[in-house]
Amino acid sequence: MRDFLKLPTTTGGLIRVVVETPRGAEAKLAYDPASRVFSYVRPLPVGMSYPYDWGFIPSTLGEDGDPLDGLVIHQAATAPGVVIKCQLLGALRVKQKDQDGQALRNDRFIFCPHKEDAEDETADQVPEHLRREIEQFFLSSVLGTGKTIKFKGWQGAANALKAIRKGMKAFARTN
Repeated sequence: MRDFLKLPTTTGGLIRVVVETPRGAEAKLAYDPASRVFSYVRPLPVGMSYPYDWGFIPSTLGEDGDPLDGLVIHQAATAPGVVIKCQLLGALRVKQKDQDGQALRNDRFIFCPHKEDAEDETADQVPEHLRREIEQFFLSSVLGTGKTIKFKGWQGAANALKAIRKGMKAFARTN
C-alpha cells in the first residue's frame, strides 16, 4: 500500500485530502504510517458522528507533529484512503491544549471537492450557519480526550493557503 503521508500536496492547482474518517462515522480513524493502514482511534461521544469527511493534507506538517487536518464538505459517502482533489474554502484557527498542558495551533482546513468531481458541491466560502455547526462539532468531539480547544476565528482561502504552504515547508525539512 502507498504511503499516503508522502503523496504530493497539490495537483493541477488543487489540494489533495486523504480521508481517514468518512462522513457518518461514529469513531475516529487515523492513518498509521508504520503499518500503512487506517486504524481505530476512539469512539466519538455518544450520539455524534462525523458531519463530513475528515482527513489530512499529505506532505504537510503542523505544530502537533501530524499532517495538517482537513474537513471536506460534501454529501457523498467515501471510505478511509480515498483521496479527494479539493478547492480550499478557508480554515478554522484552533488553539489546542493537550492532556499534558502543552498549547499549540491545530487549525482545521475546510475544503469542497473540485467541481469536476462533484458539480453541486462547490462554494466560494463557508456560510455562517455552517461555520457555527462545524465549531460545535469540534468542541463536542474532544469530550473525554483530555484536550481542550479554543477558536481563534476563521480565515479565508488566501491566508489558509499560506498556512498550508508553511506546513509543506515543515514537512520538506523533515523528509
